[in-house]
Amino acid sequence: MELFKRNSPKQIVGKDIPRKGTTIQVKPFDVDIVYAELTALAKSRVKNYHGPDSALYSAIYPLVCVTRLFGLAPYDFTADRMTVSNVYLVFSLAFLAIYSYIMYIVFLRLVSLKRAKSILSVVETTKVIVNYMVAMYELVSCVFRREKFVRIWNALEDYDERIARLGYPRDETRTGIAAWALLIDQTVIWILVNQSGMYAFMETWFFNVSYMCTYVGTAVSVYKFVGMVSFVGQRFHQLNRITRDNLPARVGYKSTTLSRKTIQELHEELMSIAEGLGSLYSWSLLFWLGNLSVHSVSNLYFICDWMIVTLRTDIAFPLIVNMSIWLIGFITQLLMVNICCDYAITEANSMGGILVEWDARVIGRFPHDDSVRASLYLLTRRLQFSAGGLFDVNLPLLFSIVSQLSTYLIILLQFPA
Repeated sequence: MELFKRNSPKQIVGKDIPRKGTTIQVKPFDVDIVYAELTALAKSRVKNYHGPDSALYSAIYPLVCVTRLFGLAPYDFTADRMTVSNVYLVFSLAFLAIYSYIMYIVFLRLVSLKRAKSILSVVETTKVIVNYMVAMYELVSCVFRREKFVRIWNALEDYDERIARLGYPRDETRTGIAAWALLIDQTVIWILVNQSGMYAFMETWFFNVSYMCTYVGTAVSVYKFVGMVSFVGQRFHQLNRITRDNLPARVGYKSTTLSRKTIQELHEELMSIAEGLGSLYSWSLLFWLGNLSVHSVSNLYFICDWMIVTLRTDIAFPLIVNMSIWLIGFITQLLMVNICCDYAITEANSMGGILVEWDARVIGRFPHDDSVRASLYLLTRRLQFSAGGLFDVNLPLLFSIVSQLSTYLIILLQFPA
């Protein structure tokens, strides 16, 4: 009898079993109440702003895979912090050897070709050598300066977590859409380059892909920088919007979520990230702009010369199509670098004016308040992305590049291909 009592359903379940003749009370199911409870639970759940499960990393993960494949992302995660990775470093070392082998076979092919005009051979060889040197520099720089990039990425994630705790979490949906759009766009461009090049130059698939490989690797490094600068610019833009929303009222009383001191600290944090990024890619910017400019003006030269001289022949049209697609890829990279840098610079340098307006409102209402601090130092501390310390990268630079390339194009056209 004791054994039966210990193992009875009442003891196991922990609830009284309804006896025969009793009525079971069923709790009514309300859809609205359940939906409200699930919504509150989702909002209260702590989001992860670090590691591979963070919103930013998840949004750009397809691009990370491509970057890692080309040896330009020798990083991994330990717990929730990005760290350098010796495993993914193998990809970087492998592509150092692959690029050298590709350069060897391409150079042999260019030397063996007999061209009617020597200028064509000189320009083509120069393009290949310049791009090879830029691709090799990016790989070597990525290997030896990966710890600095890791610190920048972790600081960016720390900022996202801090701004989220203050009540302004970031939504990376648009970032994910932009990442997929860039990936699809570049895939289409390089497939068209491959197919049109094989047809125009009568090349095998292996040689054409080998020739393209270093150019794709250079493009990946460019878009890696563009992405990081865009992330910084987005956060400056968000902080500027938050600051405008928290400006003191001109008349009456207005409660603010963030204090002026907190906003200044957040801006200082972002400025340190942006300046570290500019220092990391200073010489890369110089080499990218030079490489893209050389290829753009040479492709324009070939297109213009073939359109003027040999447009009536059947052989000219496939060559023009191929060179035009190459030109689209180069100009896209050139535009993205300058536009993204200009966007981040504009957003970062707008904070000084906003905080001066903050001080003006406080002084206008409380002229004897000694707690107001001047914001003039924010007007003098300007963010700039310098190309090797020679010039700043922004939209005005793009106009200068266009004017200079036009001059060199006219000079090259004096030498028909």
